[in-house]
Amino acid sequence: MKSLKEGGRKEQLQTDSLDSEETHVSFKDEKNQFGEKKYLADVIHSALIIFTAILGIGFIIPFLADFSKRIGGEKLVGLIYSGFAISRLVSVPTFSFLSDRYGRKIFIVSGLIVYSITSFLYAHAGNFLSLFLVRLIHGAASSMIVPISFAYAMDKVPYGKEGLVAAILGGSLLLGFGLGPSIGGVLAKFYGENAAFYMMGIAGIIATIISLILMKEPEKKKRASQPIMKEVKDIISSNIFIFSFLIWFLVMWQRGSIISYSPLLLENEGFDKVKIGLTLTAYAIISSALQYSSARFVDKVKDKLSFSLIFCITSTIPLTLISYASSPSIIFVVFIFSGALSAFSYPFLMAEIGKEAKRKNKVGGTIGFMDWAFSLGNILGPTSMGFIINKVGLNLSFIILGVTQFFAFTIILLILKSINKRKETKEEKE
Repeated sequence: MKSLKEGGRKEQLQTDSLDSEETHVSFKDEKNQFGEKKYLADVIHSALIIFTAILGIGFIIPFLADFSKRIGGEKLVGLIYSGFAISRLVSVPTFSFLSDRYGRKIFIVSGLIVYSITSFLYAHAGNFLSLFLVRLIHGAASSMIVPISFAYAMDKVPYGKEGLVAAILGGSLLLGFGLGPSIGGVLAKFYGENAAFYMMGIAGIIATIISLILMKEPEKKKRASQPIMKEVKDIISSNIFIFSFLIWFLVMWQRGSIISYSPLLLENEGFDKVKIGLTLTAYAIISSALQYSSARFVDKVKDKLSFSLIFCITSTIPLTLISYASSPSIIFVVFIFSGALSAFSYPFLMAEIGKEAKRKNKVGGTIGFMDWAFSLGNILGPTSMGFIINKVGLNLSFIILGVTQFFAFTIILLILKSINKRKETKEEKE
């Protein structure tokens, strides 16, 4: 019986080795044909597209305090912010799976067109319902842009360079979060609120034109057509996917809550819209810089998920200090420190899931489901934060956020370590 098991295991290892070798060879050939500059250009192009799309979340943030008064209370602010993510729950996996079969460019360009149109509609959204609907449409448009651009970049790079992609694209994603509030706040202060949204629409049009000209579909790989539910089952049955999903969900819960409600906290401390925007910009720029700087060493780390979790755990500790902050400067430092630590978790996490997705030849579908973690975190985090604020107040809600996230990340790390230890013990016995 043992002999049969060993034979089966060897056969599986040989199959996996052949799959990996075939993938590696295809990427090696592509690198030889186009060169490193070629695939880096495609990664940077994808990063610019993602940056533009994520501005759609950031632009509205300086106006959240005003919207809270206009639409009837702080608890609805979380729903407006989360509306962008709500529509992504259905649209992201759908478009991502379709992009695996029909190509990336058609979805990215279509998303940018819709994104540009809806950007102009913000200027005419004067109440909760109309603003929420615009956010829903905008979120659906972004679901054709962000995850599929990520998949497009993953298609282009050699096997084993997923960390470089994750660091560059993740940095651009956070940079969009940060520069959006800053640009939006400055434009609103000097040119009026509508100018910010018009500028967002113009940026989308420019990104559309550039994508139409520069984006080239990679050579389509042959793959067996499978029923959609079988593909879904194959993706979500992976331990790597499950742990990555949980970690990213909690990270976005934390970041969504901070970005949604820190403007209210800072406004209470006397910050105007420009200062609020600049604070969030610093929060994201420092996070982005750290991710960009990690691009060259992420792929060298072996246990990427544990590495990611350690950064997540340490990022929660500063949030417990909010109630002890005696000045706006201390609050500023707390947010920056927390954001910088959590940012480091992303490239390690996405490098691991990227390798898994390429091994299964389901890059679009896998990235699409990972985007669910992004959407769910941005929905549940800010929304629950609004209800907690109504019960315990603004400062205490950040402490609760930090404590609960600390224990959640710690439990996940302990479970991951336990599974890895049992796996190693089993392999030694066999």
